[in-house]
Amino acid sequence: MQLIFTFFSSFSEGGPFISKDAHRVFVSLWVSLLLLLANPLHAQLPPNQPEQDCFFAIPVCQDTYIQTNSYSGEGLNSDEINGRNSCMLIGERNSVWYTFTIRQAGNLCFTIIPQDTLDDYDWALFDLTTATCGDIPNNPALEVRCNWAYNQGCQGETGANGRTDCPDQFEACIPVLVGQKFVLNVSNFTASNSGYTLDFSQSSARLYDDIPPQVESVTSFCTGVRVRFDENVLCSTIDSLDFVFTGPGGPYTIYRVSSPNCDRGGAYDRDFDFYLSPGIPTAGWYTLTLAGSVTDFCGNVAPPVTKQVYMPMPPIASIEPPGPAQCIEENDFILTYSGPSSVRFYAWNLGDSTLSIRQQPRKTYKKPGTRTVELIITDVNGCKDTATTQLTVLGNPATQFQLPATACQRDSLTPVNLTTAGAGSAITGYRWFFGDGGYTTDPNPTYYYAPSGDFEVVLAVTNQDGCVGQYSQWLRVFPTPETDFAKEEDLCLGDSAHFINLSTIPSSQHNDLIVSWSWNFGNGATQGMVPQPVVLYDSAGTYPVVLRVVSDKGCVDSLVQQMVIHQPAPPLVKGDSTCIGEPALLSAVPQEDGAMVSWYTAAGDTAVLHHMYSFFTPPLTETRIYFVEVTSEIGCVSERVAATALVPPLQNGRIAAMDSILFFPQPLAQLSLEGSYQPVTYYWTFGDGITSEDPEPAHEYEKPGRYDIGLAFIDIYGCRHTLSRYLDVMRPTDVFVPSAFTPNGDGINDLFSIATPALLVFRFQVFDRFGRMLFESSQPDFLWDGRTEGGKDLPEGVYAFAVDAVDVSGDPVQFAGTITLFR
Repeated sequence: MQLIFTFFSSFSEGGPFISKDAHRVFVSLWVSLLLLLANPLHAQLPPNQPEQDCFFAIPVCQDTYIQTNSYSGEGLNSDEINGRNSCMLIGERNSVWYTFTIRQAGNLCFTIIPQDTLDDYDWALFDLTTATCGDIPNNPALEVRCNWAYNQGCQGETGANGRTDCPDQFEACIPVLVGQKFVLNVSNFTASNSGYTLDFSQSSARLYDDIPPQVESVTSFCTGVRVRFDENVLCSTIDSLDFVFTGPGGPYTIYRVSSPNCDRGGAYDRDFDFYLSPGIPTAGWYTLTLAGSVTDFCGNVAPPVTKQVYMPMPPIASIEPPGPAQCIEENDFILTYSGPSSVRFYAWNLGDSTLSIRQQPRKTYKKPGTRTVELIITDVNGCKDTATTQLTVLGNPATQFQLPATACQRDSLTPVNLTTAGAGSAITGYRWFFGDGGYTTDPNPTYYYAPSGDFEVVLAVTNQDGCVGQYSQWLRVFPTPETDFAKEEDLCLGDSAHFINLSTIPSSQHNDLIVSWSWNFGNGATQGMVPQPVVLYDSAGTYPVVLRVVSDKGCVDSLVQQMVIHQPAPPLVKGDSTCIGEPALLSAVPQEDGAMVSWYTAAGDTAVLHHMYSFFTPPLTETRIYFVEVTSEIGCVSERVAATALVPPLQNGRIAAMDSILFFPQPLAQLSLEGSYQPVTYYWTFGDGITSEDPEPAHEYEKPGRYDIGLAFIDIYGCRHTLSRYLDVMRPTDVFVPSAFTPNGDGINDLFSIATPALLVFRFQVFDRFGRMLFESSQPDFLWDGRTEGGKDLPEGVYAFAVDAVDVSGDPVQFAGTITLFR
């Protein structure tokens, strides 16, 4: 707020120079801000009120016009004032329009008095005596006076009244002449919510309408009278009770009032038609009296008045009797008008939907029965009268049928035969003529029109007396659309199916159009009027796609085409079982010729492993699932299915023996399989050429030595396994010393020991190549881990050993050799 005060002070105290218009804009903004801060808000009318456009300007009907509310916006036509042609440089703003026509010459003076003295109102006055509202933007000469000054005092008042105390806000009064028409635009520059008073009381000219409307003329027409006022009157003030019509043949009732503008929803008009009942019986003078209250736009009431109007003699129609009834095959009626001769036009309705404009038509009827003939005559004044007569046609069948109003090409048409014998004898035959060369004697035929067009359908019925009754009716057959659409072939599942509507209507005499069509894609999905729909099918198959087309005449055609969505059947998969460390053989056979097989490691993989029908997996250590799909010759891909390579669970076991060393005299080996293996067959080899298929064999050796025991077996999964172990067979004095061992911590052959018989005294020593002792033990069942007595690992190499012992017989046992140590 302080910034605004400082800015305003810089101008009021000799600050920078600005133009009057810029200064006016700033001060207006300042005044608007003070208005918002200091004053409560008043009511504001919604935008686009009718009077905000020049064409709907408010007529001025009094010295002062008080508007308690304010306007917002510029109406529907916001460009009515062109800033290049007016002092209102930015055009109208939050404006309203007024209009008046000068009734008495003099000076036109007016003042706009805002309710809030801080409001800034602008105005422009235009002379439309010889122009219209639409001329204002482009004709600067129409602007008579204009003021666009900002509020500089005088309580915010502005106008054309010649005041000199605030010269920038007031213009001089305007001399005006009788008949001049003006429009005044009042704009609220500050967009305030308060209203104003528009005061014309200082004018010496009279500008508002205080002259009552007068009945200018009354003229006749055939069914009533037309009243013209000398000015527009309000439609809402005129009804049938405001006037009284009297004269010969009365009393008369005015049953309807009409005017062009009022009938279209307008507010006023000057010409009104009054319709009378009953009709005028004779020519002469009649009286129309205005007895009700009819007012103009400013509320002036038309005075009562009585007018004479000449009503011409109405026409009188008559028909000479047509004579006695005639037989149908001989009937020939001459119909004659017998009234006055001042007829300008004859309109005969001969009772069977045929018409004539002759004075004396001649008529032969094709169907029996009693006919009412109607004649409408029009006299020289354009007035009409009607006469009727009846005639009878005897003896023929009452031939009649019913057709639909229209039909469509290629649709079945079944006329409803309503023929009866009538007054004649029994019916003996029917003949139908369909107008396109088609003919049948079927009483109730069904017919198809191949061409389109207008056709006269005729039914001729014969009775026993040979009398023929004939009836005809025109039928309009509209062309049926020729439905067609293009589609893609050989689509794969997942591809988008594109369709194009190519339907047309063949050459037509009636400019028929296709107005609607609908698609049914055969998968439950439908669409309306889409010329080129795109559909994504979620499963393979053959789908009947239906396009139904309707013309503007209601003719329907449809076309069904099969949409084939391909997805080859998944291959016939055969899994396999294999053993640990072995490959599996999987197979996938396509179910259609020419398809290519693709193998994958996972359901979502994109990298292909293999393309052949059979697939050898790598050696497997566990059960694996592979996935396979086929691609058809047209590139469609099947569902990806699984193929399982089954690997049994890991098993373990060993060959167990009662003794690891056997001694003579009875070296009997008792063997078995320990562990999780589940054999179904056994094959033992004992290392001496002897075999056995017993699950737990016993075998006695004949010679000492080290024997390689082997077991080959097949488990319950069909996997073949082999196990082996060594078994030493010794005499009591034999000592078996291994030649090597591998103390590397893998659990296999990590410790060195010797197989010895029972010894009483024992010493085992290990030496390096320099004769240094590295290890020593006095226990026959010792276990050496390849370290020195100090616990140091020995490197790979060949080491010497010596055994010095005494057996149970007291005999010395001494020998030496080498040991190879591997890491």
